[in-house]
Amino acid sequence: MKRDYYEVLGVNKNATPEELKKSFKRLAIKYHPDKNPGNQEAEEKFKEAAEAYEVLSDASKRTTYDQFGHQGVNNNYGQSGFQDVNINDIFNNFFGDEIFGDIFGDIFGGRGTRRPPKGRNLQVSIDLNLNEAVFGKTVELKLPTSSKKVSVNIPPGVDSGNKIRLSGEGEKSQYGGDSGDLFIVVNILKHKFLEREGNHLYCEVPIRIDQAMFGDEIEVPTLTKTVLLKVPPETQTGKVFKLKDLGAGSLHGSGKGDLFVRVVVETPTGIDSKNKEKLVDVFSGIGKNFNECEKFSDQVKKEF
Repeated sequence: MKRDYYEVLGVNKNATPEELKKSFKRLAIKYHPDKNPGNQEAEEKFKEAAEAYEVLSDASKRTTYDQFGHQGVNNNYGQSGFQDVNINDIFNNFFGDEIFGDIFGDIFGGRGTRRPPKGRNLQVSIDLNLNEAVFGKTVELKLPTSSKKVSVNIPPGVDSGNKIRLSGEGEKSQYGGDSGDLFIVVNILKHKFLEREGNHLYCEVPIRIDQAMFGDEIEVPTLTKTVLLKVPPETQTGKVFKLKDLGAGSLHGSGKGDLFVRVVVETPTGIDSKNKEKLVDVFSGIGKNFNECEKFSDQVKKEF
């Protein structure tokens, strides 16, 4: 649902033309895409303010809007208003040189000096596996504005949501200005064994109940190989072991993280009756050795 144009510009219904212009200029400078590269929300706010100002700055349209609201003035733009209009067109086709020069002077410095607007920034996403993200990779990317292919260096340590900027590889300006930029957004695919949080890696490894009881050496996956982890006797399920410096590197070079391994004790299934009887005999004789179970049972009895 469209917002009220006066509300969009932050003025009351008795605002003078100068107050309307001043308010729009403030919003246009704040939300202009050249000050907010790649920010879709800022671009939408800019277009919303531009649509409101275009109507209210025209005395005839303003009168119609005051009487009939959005329905009275949206015939020229449809229900979406300026949402599908290029920002360069908004300046060049609707507002003329005076306000164009004022706003661009404040954005770029040199007040009142008209500077051709840049082309639109573009954004594409790229999928990387965890190894590629941690160690870096050079990928070949086809530019969305042409059939040209470029090599892009993905630096070691990138994470999901990181953006890589290619200057001048966005849309060309329609008015002789610089081309926009291309932003490559990184998306890290799920790893089969490892999860990443910052510089650290996390892995969950199942172990047999006998390994937990008597201790053992188990193989643990890392990014490049498997390593041996010594599990001490009487290890409980959920126990976490830290393997130093086997985590991920940082995009900013702040050091390598660690690998945290959480072991989960597996209870055997499908035991035949003969072995089940043997196990029942064994465990019936060591019931008091299950400390946590005994402690919990005692607390429950005291409570109830």
